[in-house]
Amino acid sequence: MGLSTKQKVLVVAAVVFVVLVIILIVLGALGILTGGKDDIPDSDTLSCPDCLFQQSDWSEGEDGEYRATRKNCDSVLVTLTDNLLSIKKSTDVGPEGQVQNSLSDFSKKIPGANQDSSLLTWKVDKTMRNNETVKLVFSDTGTQYAGCGNFDGPLFTAKPSGDSKVSCMLWKSEENPTYLPFYVSRNNEENAVCMFAEAQGAPIEITLTSTTTEWLIYSDEEVKVHSFNGGSVQDALDNCVQKWKEIYPSTSSTVDWTDNFIVGSLTPSQIKTDQENTESPATHYILSPDSVTMTGSGLEISGGSDISDYSSVFLPMTASQKLDEDSGITATKENGYYPSNDEFILDFEKDSVSTTVDTNFLQQGKAGILMSGLLQFPKGADCKKSVFCSDDLSEVDETSCLSVEFGDGQVFQKHNLYDVSMKKALKPGENLVIETVLSPGTVHFHRTGLELTVAGLKTCYNNIFNIRRFGIGAVTCNMCAGVVPSTDSQKSICFRWSQLSLLMPYVIISSEEDLTGALSGSQNDAFAKLKENLSFKKQLHYLLASPDMSIVAKSNGILLGDNVFMVINLEGSVGDIEVELPSGQWLAPDPEQQTEGTYLKSDSNSATITYEENISKLAFFKLGKIHVIKSSENENHVEVHVMQLKDDNFGDNIAGSFTINGHTTSISFDHSDAKVTFSYQTAVTTIDKNQFLLTKLVIYYWNKDEGTLDAAASNYAAGKDSEMKEKINVVFAYDAASASTIFEDREQKILQGGGDGR
Repeated sequence: MGLSTKQKVLVVAAVVFVVLVIILIVLGALGILTGGKDDIPDSDTLSCPDCLFQQSDWSEGEDGEYRATRKNCDSVLVTLTDNLLSIKKSTDVGPEGQVQNSLSDFSKKIPGANQDSSLLTWKVDKTMRNNETVKLVFSDTGTQYAGCGNFDGPLFTAKPSGDSKVSCMLWKSEENPTYLPFYVSRNNEENAVCMFAEAQGAPIEITLTSTTTEWLIYSDEEVKVHSFNGGSVQDALDNCVQKWKEIYPSTSSTVDWTDNFIVGSLTPSQIKTDQENTESPATHYILSPDSVTMTGSGLEISGGSDISDYSSVFLPMTASQKLDEDSGITATKENGYYPSNDEFILDFEKDSVSTTVDTNFLQQGKAGILMSGLLQFPKGADCKKSVFCSDDLSEVDETSCLSVEFGDGQVFQKHNLYDVSMKKALKPGENLVIETVLSPGTVHFHRTGLELTVAGLKTCYNNIFNIRRFGIGAVTCNMCAGVVPSTDSQKSICFRWSQLSLLMPYVIISSEEDLTGALSGSQNDAFAKLKENLSFKKQLHYLLASPDMSIVAKSNGILLGDNVFMVINLEGSVGDIEVELPSGQWLAPDPEQQTEGTYLKSDSNSATITYEENISKLAFFKLGKIHVIKSSENENHVEVHVMQLKDDNFGDNIAGSFTINGHTTSISFDHSDAKVTFSYQTAVTTIDKNQFLLTKLVIYYWNKDEGTLDAAASNYAAGKDSEMKEKINVVFAYDAASASTIFEDREQKILQGGGDGR
């Protein structure tokens, strides 16, 4: 029996429905109805659009600009000029009437590079820009790399081999409080390239293979990559740093070398007690952050009246500031005060914040400011989950808050720049601002958060040498990790740590505990050797403060300038150790001048020394030189040490000079005439000669036949009975008319055997 008309209609409708469902499924699978796989996912979709540009997507304009366009993706414009690649979003098709040519070469050399150095090329078709990220891929000819956010270990590391990869994320954390987005590649010391990304503080993930360097930059703004090379690794670095400082200038470009020993963090009462202690080695103090509350009219310092003079006290400024309840400050985001854990993060771009900071910190006339702490922004459910796209899906979880706005920027950009506007507000050109976070514009960086271990010691050592190479003027770290050493092992590490004080323009030791008792020695001798090393640092002040003084790391040693070598022992080895001692004759003098001291002769940049934790046996002065040091008995006096060669060329004449504040005195020793001559060279009237009186003239006069030091005869100015007093003549020559010399009026006192020279 045939179907009724009604049944036929139902069958046709059912068939049509099935066909439509099948079509919808097919279209959905093909992505036609959903917009295709190139659509940007919603906030709950953990997938990425396929915006890795293909070769067919690229074109080149007549002006040398490169464009890439792909359906449902952000078009990009790339500009290559000397030492610079710039990439940004593009909404146009180029200048009117300009012809766009297809590309056939997808490996573009960055212009401006030295052809004889490491070549850096941009891999054009590996470029991607979408979902608030940009990915750039470069290749270079180096076999070792440096930077990539790692300044805590050896500077250079071998590149990965084979299919291996190494990745690093550049944003500041408690473990690595630095944001210096540099990458350096080298084959050797003469063949290197340096590059960095100018991304306004955006987080950067760098992935290295044996041949390529991929930069995934979390920013939807224009990104610029600067690249330089030079005749050496340091030349390439210097070129990079010069450009870096043009982009992020600092009003403070010089670092004054001091003998300051800064102790913190202390309450006003603790500072007062230590200032009254004549045995204390401290010269300056850091006020405890818990003692300080910000108001609208000035800092409220708990117990502040205990200190009558704040000229040697550093004020603490933290990332999150406490405000007094009755401060009179309207703490709103509109005024630049962002609440965080009952404290406030400050937006220094707001005039109201800058005015309050000026009142609280800059007008107080204190020693300076210690800026500490990382910005702690809100986390948790209120944070957006961010997805960033590369070849592999990269998800930054909801605790990161990358897109949260803060002031005129995003939270992590402000975090990584450590708020450049903050540096402007604190006026580092007028105030000493020491920061515990390293970011663009930093001049004084102080590393905290280390432990009193060999690992902590090595991190301090590597930070000093590595970060200084990137143009940071002062790098210090918390001396002995701010811990009172209690075991033999800790005391040994603290001794070796304190040797690094010779590389610091000032020394800081800080703890939540009061360290003043242990430092003064009234409780124990835990810091006895630390204080000996600080005393030795002070004696070398004129050498270390010289603007031309170089610091070179050697195997188990540090070369200070050309003529002082300090043995270091990071591993804590016992017994004999090999040191990379430059060729020549060297002496670690006996401080009491009763024995020869420790003599070493290096013919092949190597020597063996029996290691002992005594700075007087680890600091070697080059023979055949004249050394001027600060008197250990009176820091306003100087000592002149004439060190003759012991072997070979015994009896050679020696010449040297002493310069302080533009005032130069040449010093010469004529062996045949037994004469030391001081000749004033530069007429500068600003120096106070009474601060540089000659306390002691020491001639290291070797017994030629026995090869030993006649110690009794060497200390001429002390007036000891010896033949030396009859043999050596002291002459003052004045080359500049009406000149005043730092050694003026000292002639008779020296010739008479010391007088009050001591």
